[in-house]
Amino acid sequence: MTAGALCLSAAAAYASGPGTTAANFLKIPVGARESALGGAFTAVGGAPGAVYYNPAGLSLLESPALDYSYNNYYSGISQHAAAVALPAAGGAWGLGLNYLQVGAFNSYDAQDNPTGKVSAYGAAVSLGYGGGFKTGLAFLPSLRYGLAGKYLTENLDGSSAGGAALDAGLLLVTGLDGLALGAAAENAAASRLAFDGPGARPARKFKAGLSYRAGRRPVAALLSAEAAFPEDGPGYFSAGLENTLYGALALRVGYTSFGDAANGVTFGLGLNVPERFGRGVRLDYSFGSTYDFGNIHKFGLSYRFDKPQAGAPAEAPAKEEPPMAPGDKFSADIDALYGTDGEKAAAAAESLAADCSPRVLEHFSAMLASGRRDWKAASLRGLARCSSDRAPLLLAGALRDEDAEVRRLAAPALAARGGDVCRSALEEALKNEEAEPVKGAILEALLKLPR
Repeated sequence: MTAGALCLSAAAAYASGPGTTAANFLKIPVGARESALGGAFTAVGGAPGAVYYNPAGLSLLESPALDYSYNNYYSGISQHAAAVALPAAGGAWGLGLNYLQVGAFNSYDAQDNPTGKVSAYGAAVSLGYGGGFKTGLAFLPSLRYGLAGKYLTENLDGSSAGGAALDAGLLLVTGLDGLALGAAAENAAASRLAFDGPGARPARKFKAGLSYRAGRRPVAALLSAEAAFPEDGPGYFSAGLENTLYGALALRVGYTSFGDAANGVTFGLGLNVPERFGRGVRLDYSFGSTYDFGNIHKFGLSYRFDKPQAGAPAEAPAKEEPPMAPGDKFSADIDALYGTDGEKAAAAAESLAADCSPRVLEHFSAMLASGRRDWKAASLRGLARCSSDRAPLLLAGALRDEDAEVRRLAAPALAARGGDVCRSALEEALKNEEAEPVKGAILEALLKLPR
């Protein structure tokens, strides 16, 4: 069954008996953006909704964020989902609420005799943490992990059942530009929910997927795909594609082979509205259709509470360090580069730039392809001082980043390098740039370049 059929059968799911699974409302995809991508979100991360799909993805958040979505199905069935995420030392915490309400519907006894009307609802409260560590490997610079515990409750005409479940996930940030791999286990451990009798547990589901980000401005693309293997049904495949134009308008399409009540194709869009509400606001919409139950519309609102802007790359004061072996020094610099201390990361980037070997460039490139602004800032600092011919090309690519602050930081980094390639990149970026602070940074950078 797909989302539409699941909603129609939601009331029956609440009365699951022995041999069935409980909390079937958890199978309905949460979020307008995630639904538009076919629900393929295991390897994406960087959003509060990761607490539902793969808690390891919480670790990619840079600043506090809030997501809300509303699904208006049919026949009085509706779903609300909200999630908030707060970065913490080494990772981020996420809190989510998923609530499905089924309006009054006819009920029947065991002999199919009508017994009146009843209503039902199901709710899940999730609390998760995503963290990670640096591996020091160019092909796999970062390994992310996450756990989310959730309290489940179902209510059928005043009778309630409650229980708990645990989700777990991994997210691998690879050294290939924009590529991430993810795996998650939903309801890996769970208690039984029982109205009477032994009750039933929520179905376990194992997922594995990948995501790939390509391009920056004016067009940035996200491709995600995954395979899922639920214990109470056949495996299925999901995939989604998102194209973001000038960091403002996102066009999405997705597909899932889950169930047979819908055609599996979804569409959606997202709109950033920085001019009036601040640069962290996005509106989302997704559309899906079923063969027998009508269309499914989902609406979403996201807000990102941006952290203070980082300063432009600049010379850091020299620090005296005790002598250490070259291998130990490289490992220490890599650890500091991916750390949370901005000053140490900047110093490490400059130290690594003095070598500027291919493996150092791979780390700088992987950081630019990540979703973290602090990693990108550290990479720009190193690339500004790297003697490799590849460095100006990577810096030019940063001028097309979705994040205006990253583009602003890339301008002085290019000016610090100088040369015709850097000048051409700055001049081309100035033609397409819309954000005034970035324009100012580009003009200032051009003035510093010798003619």
